[in-house]
Amino acid sequence: MAVRKPHGTVLSFIEAYWRKHQNSPTVREITTGTARSHGSIQNSLKWLERNQYITRRKRTSRGIKVVNFEAYDIPPTELSELEGIPIRGEIAAGYCHEPATEDHGYLNIEYNGRKPNDYVLKISGDSMVGAGIPDGAYVGIRPVADDYQPGPGEIVAVYVEGQGATLKHFFQKESVVVLEAANPKYEPLIFDLDDCELRVQGTHIFTHWQSTALS
Repeated sequence: MAVRKPHGTVLSFIEAYWRKHQNSPTVREITTGTARSHGSIQNSLKWLERNQYITRRKRTSRGIKVVNFEAYDIPPTELSELEGIPIRGEIAAGYCHEPATEDHGYLNIEYNGRKPNDYVLKISGDSMVGAGIPDGAYVGIRPVADDYQPGPGEIVAVYVEGQGATLKHFFQKESVVVLEAANPKYEPLIFDLDDCELRVQGTHIFTHWQSTALS
């Protein structure tokens, strides 16, 4: 089936955005980049998904993926040479807070282990200072699958429904999850998965301090 012009414009924008940024655009970015209304973009995305040109992951702003798109096969060694890693906002290193998810430019560093969906968050708080992650630092985050199970003590970005997100050491025994700080002035955060929804959004892959963001 041929892609009709309104939908083809959206598909072309998504592909071009990926080639430039190595990540999927948000709906807002597609709306701005194609000069079309939000409703029109949503209609095109539904059409493209229904006709199997794209897939979309729920509960993530950058979950659009083009089916059989050759640019997804770029080797990680080439990705490390790209200009900057996208900064996706802030995350609490303290108690859970709703995350700031607006884009804030790019972090101008070279990271040889980079993968296409890696991104950066700025730390707000000092609960992870003992792990070498001070307030105001930038942390690299690697998104994980919905069924990902962190290892004991692994540092992860976690979202707790109704409370917000935080970066912590992760421990789990049966249905009980304990999020531990690396600062003795913070008590562990304890959650029972039978009573709340908790999602691991990504794993911590590096920390960068006194960095320069690219606009």
